[in-house]
Amino acid sequence: MTQQNAAHSPALGDLVEKAPGIFYANSSFVYFDDGVISFLKDQARLNAKRRARVCAHPSPDAEQHDMLIVSHRETYVAPHRHLAKSESFLIVEGAATVLLFTDDGQDIERLRMGSAGSGLPFFYRMPARQYHSLSIESEFLVFVEGTKGPFRSNDMENAPWAPAPQEFAAGRAFIESLRSEK
Repeated sequence: MTQQNAAHSPALGDLVEKAPGIFYANSSFVYFDDGVISFLKDQARLNAKRRARVCAHPSPDAEQHDMLIVSHRETYVAPHRHLAKSESFLIVEGAATVLLFTDDGQDIERLRMGSAGSGLPFFYRMPARQYHSLSIESEFLVFVEGTKGPFRSNDMENAPWAPAPQEFAAGRAFIESLRSEK
């Protein structure tokens, strides 16, 4: 059996939008190609949060969550932490600086990352309870994120010392101020 007929690539018509910018692949065997990345970039341009994703897992209740995510440089990733779950992150395209915060937000560690071949780290595994955020340096950051399911909003905590996730302008200004600090 060849790869072409071994599985069904998620054609754009097979993606189901469950919430603004959040799509699920309607297939049990999921893989992505450049067409899906282009689609997500278009969706990120249109989305108020300036990001879009395709979930490879079938539902929020799945045991494992794997997502292809595209974030525009204007995306605000509010500093947050996962209370009991680790998170893996693999850059496919673009560059960003990962910001790691102490519990009070006073001390910040920065890790500049890029895609494989860039000479920069391209993968991390974030431990539970570590406050983190992203400062996106390229027009788009394309990455794969994985974590244990199921998704429960109360499994995550936004940093009380940073703008809330819905405060896009203030959040972007906050991240920009951290980008220039060394």
